[in-house]
Amino acid sequence: MDDRTRTTGGPVWDDADETEALCRYRTLINAVDDGIYQLDAEGRFVAINDAIAETTGYDREELLGEHVSSVLAEDDAERFEREIRTRLEGDADDETAFEVTLETAAGEFVRCEVRLSLLVDDGDLEGTVGVVRDDSSRVRNRDRPDPRSARVADESITSVIDEADVGVFVLDDSFDVVWIDETVEEYFGLNRADVVGRDKRTLIEETIRDRLADPDAFAETVLATYDDNTYVEQFECRITSDSDRDERWLEHRSTPIESGRYAGGRIELYYDITARRESERSRRESERRLKSLVDAVEEYAIFMLDPDGHVVSWNEGAERIKGYDSSEILGEHFSTFYTDDDRAASVPDRNLERASAEGAIEDEGWRVRADGSRFWADVTITAIRDEGEVQGYAKVTRDMTDQREREQQLQRERDLVERILEASPVGIAVVNADGSISRANERMAALLSLSPEAMSEYVAGQRDMFDESGEFIPVEDRPASRVFETGEPLYDREVLVDPPTGERTWLSINATPITDEEESPEQVVVTATDITDLKELAARRKQALEEREKELEAIRIATDLLEPGEPPVDDLLEEFATKLPQFFRHPDRTAARVSVGEHDAVTEAFEPCNRQISAHTSTEDDTPIAIDVVDVGSATDDDATPFLESERELIETLATLLTVHFERRAYITELRTETRRLEQFAYAASHDLQEPLRMISSYLQLLERRYGDDLDEDGREFLAFAVDGAERMREMIDGLLAYSRVETQGEPLEPIDLNTVLEDVLSDLEVRIAESDAEITVESLPRVDGDASQLRQLFQNLLDNAIEYSDDAPRIHVSADRDGAEWVVSVRDEGIGIDPEQQDRIFDVFQRLHGRSEHTGTGIGLALCERIVERHGGEIRVESEPGEGSTFSVTLPAAAADS
Repeated sequence: MDDRTRTTGGPVWDDADETEALCRYRTLINAVDDGIYQLDAEGRFVAINDAIAETTGYDREELLGEHVSSVLAEDDAERFEREIRTRLEGDADDETAFEVTLETAAGEFVRCEVRLSLLVDDGDLEGTVGVVRDDSSRVRNRDRPDPRSARVADESITSVIDEADVGVFVLDDSFDVVWIDETVEEYFGLNRADVVGRDKRTLIEETIRDRLADPDAFAETVLATYDDNTYVEQFECRITSDSDRDERWLEHRSTPIESGRYAGGRIELYYDITARRESERSRRESERRLKSLVDAVEEYAIFMLDPDGHVVSWNEGAERIKGYDSSEILGEHFSTFYTDDDRAASVPDRNLERASAEGAIEDEGWRVRADGSRFWADVTITAIRDEGEVQGYAKVTRDMTDQREREQQLQRERDLVERILEASPVGIAVVNADGSISRANERMAALLSLSPEAMSEYVAGQRDMFDESGEFIPVEDRPASRVFETGEPLYDREVLVDPPTGERTWLSINATPITDEEESPEQVVVTATDITDLKELAARRKQALEEREKELEAIRIATDLLEPGEPPVDDLLEEFATKLPQFFRHPDRTAARVSVGEHDAVTEAFEPCNRQISAHTSTEDDTPIAIDVVDVGSATDDDATPFLESERELIETLATLLTVHFERRAYITELRTETRRLEQFAYAASHDLQEPLRMISSYLQLLERRYGDDLDEDGREFLAFAVDGAERMREMIDGLLAYSRVETQGEPLEPIDLNTVLEDVLSDLEVRIAESDAEITVESLPRVDGDASQLRQLFQNLLDNAIEYSDDAPRIHVSADRDGAEWVVSVRDEGIGIDPEQQDRIFDVFQRLHGRSEHTGTGIGLALCERIVERHGGEIRVESEPGEGSTFSVTLPAAAADS
């Protein structure tokens, strides 16, 4: 560092002529644990304490005069200057701390916290003072060497004083100048030839006085010695500079000449004290700076005690921490700061005695503020000696209340974590990078079948671990190793631990990294939960689920086999028996026989034996049904229970399904037979009634033509009733005939365009539409699978009803919406509507909601519509409110090509 430019001034507290105050300030500064420094306006060190020297690793002489950037990292040097500018502009609180990184003489980096204050005089920055706190883990040695002073300045000043020439005036008894030496010529810019022989008074007034900084004081003091030449005079004065002289401070010493040639005269000596005055000025500046430095440190109470322990100095940090103004505390005994118990135990006196004996002591304890509140203090007391005698004490106090509370809270949290760790039902361990265990709780030891003592010696790999497939897990693939490799946490890894002794245990493991400043894992926290019972339960549940799935699959297949239809019984039983073994635990060892009445089916290798389960039942007509399942495995198979209880339940269920199926087949067969009889009867009845009805109608008409004119009014009315009744009877017979023929006389379903169907319907109803002034709108309709004739009958009935049940000119709209594989076709009118309570009746045969005087009809039309829709596999429904109209919706299968 010697090749850098240094400041012209020396270190602040290294002057040779130290005063007692300066000595005391230096002792105070060096007693503070944290680093304290002072910079000039250009950012160069002018003062540091021992802590700064120790932290940076440089000697005091190496740092003084160096720029602060010489000990800062590059980025932090810019930040340091930026912080000073910010504070100078008033944009930041002077008490705000910021962090920097110091680069030591050894090339190490130390992270520190800096608090700085500005030294400003009349708005001009004179420099800064600050406190540097080492935030790293380096432990500072408190046995610091005594500060060294730069004694060169002392020796230089002493040499100047001892060897400098003395300026001499010799005056006779008339105070005329009789001799001067060369030094006076140099000091005052005089020429000996012009001075010798002249009256000194005249010389002062005409020549010398104007060369003094304070001419009046100089002239008055010197001339007074001539008026009363009886005493010795001594004072200091300053010569101004000019072309013939340099500016300098002189000390005037004069005394009367009492004997000899010039008795009654006077001799005046002038000593060059410029160096001494500069030294005194520097010393005073140093004292001022040191006092400013001490006062600027607000985090520490820094003050001086006299030998008896009375406070003789007080800084701002002391006022802030202890709460006393300097006027309140100066002169008081420092025991004021101690608690009553400590004073009673003479702790203050013992601390001074120890400091006197040991040089410096440290102490921690409760101290009392001015307001009576207490704070936890860290105290350093250093004895100040002069030639072995104690001159006083430097006392540095730091408020550690918050830090102590944090430490206590941290300790409480550590204790709590420790208790939680040991009480946890989960195994917890902290694993090092080499696989060793840094810390583990007793539960983790138990999970690994180790004692707590042996757990501390555990290293990864001492226990075999396997994954869910039974594969061995090498050490490098285990949870902790994976986290060290990837740096990412790992959750819910399931492993099987197989200790040399003890039971195999399933563990669910989580692993999380503990990272360093570079986010690299230093350690890994591993937690382990015993899930053996859960795994066994899951296995049982899985087995039960698989069995249930087999049962459900068997039932599904059985249900598919037993779907409505009439496959031959032998074929059905053969397929049923063939598929049955696959739903048992050992399908390759299972054979089955299924029998219904005289029909049965047997799989290969079936033979009754004692390793067999059976289910027997019968239908309502006493047809026997049996399912027999046997285990055809060899007798050496180690299986005491060849069939599970669930398998027994399965064949019972299947036997029930077979029973239901064959009972349903019998019922359907019987129902179909009965239906055919009813349809034949309805057709025969309606057909056979047609001829008598035609005869009645014909004779009534003949009677009306031949004798109508001979009948009175009542007779004609009676005859009209008879004709109308016959006509209605014919309509009802026609409707009943159509109703009975829906299933038997219908055409096969095929793709039909409903637009064509509706066109035919509207054409058939053309006269009806015109007479009623109906307005019918039809959206584009889809293609469906259906019977064109029946669909035409369906929509003709719906539109005819919509026209019939409208009070005013009917307004009808036909639309269609897709619903999956079906179309929903709706016929909406604005007619009289239907009471919701009557809506279920309207689809029954011969059900009418209105008398014939109100509306015509047979009561079969909507029943026929329902029968047609059901034949097409759909349904019909109505939505209606009285007076709001009705919407009839039918669902029809979409044409196959459009599905």
